Amino acid sequence: MRAIEKNTDVRIKCFKCGNEYSMDMMRMYPNGKNLICKSCLERKPIQTQQQPKSAPEPKAQKQEESQLKEYFCKECRYNFKRAKHLAISACPYCGSGSVISKGSTARIIADAARMKGD
Repeated sequence: MRAIEKNTDVRIKCFKCGNEYSMDMMRMYPNGKNLICKSCLERKPIQTQQQPKSAPEPKAQKQEESQLKEYFCKECRYNFKRAKHLAISACPYCGSGSVISKGSTARIIADAARMKGD
């Protein structure tokens, strides 16, 4: 290994932009493994008009919600969701058997019409 003299200008390549800078222009990248120039470090990421990469998440969330069925306990007024294939007969919170399934307005009206004579 060769010693560097005191007045020698050492040039280091920025791992981000590839340009060479003097040592006083370089900083340690937050990952602690690379050197980056001041301008790249201070540059904020460009935000485009497009939605962020997390945009597909609502679609996945809708699929997940469509696989769940909503329930309501008339005793303790607890709202909860369970997988559609599970048969729920008791409230997981209070243990009461007065659990009803929640649903669309049309289904609720149809259920109410069927119960009218009860």
